[in-house]
Parts: sequence; structure tokens; C-alpha cells
Amino acid sequence: MKKLATILLWILLLNACATMNLGSNGFNYRENQEKKLAVAIKLQNAGKVSSAVELFKSICAEKGLTGVTDEALFRLSLLYIGYGLDNDREYFQTAQQNIDRMRKEYPASPWTRMVEPVADLLTNSAELRRQNANIRSQNQSLSKENQSLSKENQSLSKENQELRENIEKLKRLDLELDKNRK
Repeated sequence: MKKLATILLWILLLNACATMNLGSNGFNYRENQEKKLAVAIKLQNAGKVSSAVELFKSICAEKGLTGVTDEALFRLSLLYIGYGLDNDREYFQTAQQNIDRMRKEYPASPWTRMVEPVADLLTNSAELRRQNANIRSQNQSLSKENQSLSKENQSLSKENQELRENIEKLKRLDLELDKNRK
């Protein structure tokens, strides 16, 4: 019985050590990710955006942590939206994917709640870009039609001028015939 108690005690101690060891690794992982996030934010604030983007991307590519990955996704989304302002749809799409991931993986995060207005703007922006593309297409069609009508108008003006000249000639001829009859 004493042996059994000793064995159980050793098993419990070893299990506790293993649990503590896992816990410290988890703590180290969180600490490392938080440090990466802090460095990325410093880089972003210092204007080294491409380096910050790479760090944010590496944080997002690893195992997710609430309070770290969600903030990295948020900041990365905003940076991609900034890049996308030069009409690069790929960046807008990547920002939208990050926002969708935040909604799915971190629904209770304050970063997810803060990104909602941005997500609405992205959705509205995408709709406005589609409408803008349609209007441009219609404008090009109207421009071509306008050019065609302009050419037709020039042709009709020329024809009209010729008709006026012919009418004037006929009037003169009629006047001459009247003179000759008298």
C-alpha cells in the first residue's frame, strides 16, 4: 500500500511538472508573440510599414492568441486598406479576408468590434467601385455614340449647306428666267 501511494505521488509530481512545463512554454509563446506585436507596432509608428506588415503577417500565420493575433489582424487590415487606396483590389480583398478571420476566430474581441465600421466601409466601397465601373462603361459607350452622332451631325451640316447653296442657285436661276420672260 505504501508502495502504491509512493508511485501515485511520483506520478502526480511528474504530471504536475509536465503541466507546469507546458504552461511555461505556453507563457513563453504568448510572451514572444506579444513582443513581436510590440515591435511591429513600433515599426509601424516609425514609418517602417513594410517591416511592420511582415511581422504582423508572421504573427497571424502562427497559432492564434486572443489579444495578440486579433490586434495583429486588425492592424494588418488597416495597412492593407491603406495600400488598397491606390485602387489595388488585391489589398482590399486581403483586408476583407483578415476581417472575416477576426469575425470567425475572435468574435468577442474588442478589435473585432472596432473593425466592424471598417468592414462596412469596405463593403460599401466594393459596391461603389462596381457602380463606378458600370458608369465608366456606360460613359465610354455614350462617348462612342457621341462621336458617331458628331460625325453624323457634321455630315448633315455639310449636306444642309449644299442644299442652301442649291436653293440660292435655284433662286438666281428663277430670277433670271423671270427677267428673260419679261
